[in-house]
Amino acid sequence: MERHNALGVREFPSLTPFRASPVAHDPHDVLRLALSENPLGASPKAMAAARAAVEQAHWYPHSDGEPLRGRLAAHYGLPGHKVIVGNGVDEIILLAALATSGQSRPTVITANTFAGYAASLETAGHAVTTVPLATSGGVDLDAVCEAASRAACVVACNPHNPMGTVLSADQVQALVEACADAGALLILDEAYAEFADATRFGSGLPHLHRPGVVVLRTFSKAYGLAGLRCGYALGDEDLIAAMTAIRTALPYNTNRVALAAAAAALADQDHLRTVVDECTAARQVLTSGLAHMGVPTLPSQTNFVLARLGDGADDAGAVIARLADRHGIHIRDMTGLGLPGWARISVPRTRDVPLLTTSLRCALAAPDASV
Repeated sequence: MERHNALGVREFPSLTPFRASPVAHDPHDVLRLALSENPLGASPKAMAAARAAVEQAHWYPHSDGEPLRGRLAAHYGLPGHKVIVGNGVDEIILLAALATSGQSRPTVITANTFAGYAASLETAGHAVTTVPLATSGGVDLDAVCEAASRAACVVACNPHNPMGTVLSADQVQALVEACADAGALLILDEAYAEFADATRFGSGLPHLHRPGVVVLRTFSKAYGLAGLRCGYALGDEDLIAAMTAIRTALPYNTNRVALAAAAAALADQDHLRTVVDECTAARQVLTSGLAHMGVPTLPSQTNFVLARLGDGADDAGAVIARLADRHGIHIRDMTGLGLPGWARISVPRTRDVPLLTTSLRCALAAPDASV
């Protein structure tokens, strides 16, 4: 039941306002490995487009996200009405939650994942069913499909954040069929898809011809435009239409600079391949280095690695704090996502991996060890 204060303002007892680390605002002289950012940065062509768009900052952007929306439609071979652009995938998720609110059946998500799903769903008044992950750390496909039989909507993160694991093409096919049989909408968040090995990762893109399937993607990760906030959704025309109608309240939601930069980034697939190749190589060096140190990791198909740094939140938290305070390297404590003892480490440039592993080795040592 919703709670309201004496003035009728809704209360959200389970939602804690997000507070970014100070380093997010002052990134100088630190190695930022906490937010799965792209260390190579955006395409030079995207940056040139952004600079040109700044000169038009006195003009509102296009209300339908053009020219980006049309270029996304052409890139994926879709009609424009099956594409919507937003202020990051975060806003896209909230629009989808608002568009699917009022259902008598719950929405299914997995445990230990991106907090924005639950926050948006609660804000929109959804009942939520949370399915535990498999013991291997990945999505428990059988459990999600079983929960889908009683759901109005399923939201699945693939590749999974923060586990880094993926569902295969056959597994995605099974999930699509389970949701279709149940009459449930399937939303696949593929924010990290560009980093994944195509022989292991199953995308929802081949299923977009079917009703009830939606794929979310972003320009924040592989395209390196996290600071400009630009994401998009592809697929089910009824959901896209409802999200577009809701966006009437946010008619200029994606800014002019972001739209120009993202359109140019999409056109520069050579830069994207360079980013993915560098990340793949650096991830291999990093996981090998962590294994040599005796630090367990999960197999990752993303630009981050989930690593176990201790037996619980206190142990890992102390290591993470020492790494930041003594070495200027910031990684993400996963206690808040129900994974005490684990940290999510963004993949740095290959040349920075030795600094990271050497510093982490010191941070893992006794607190009074020489650094």
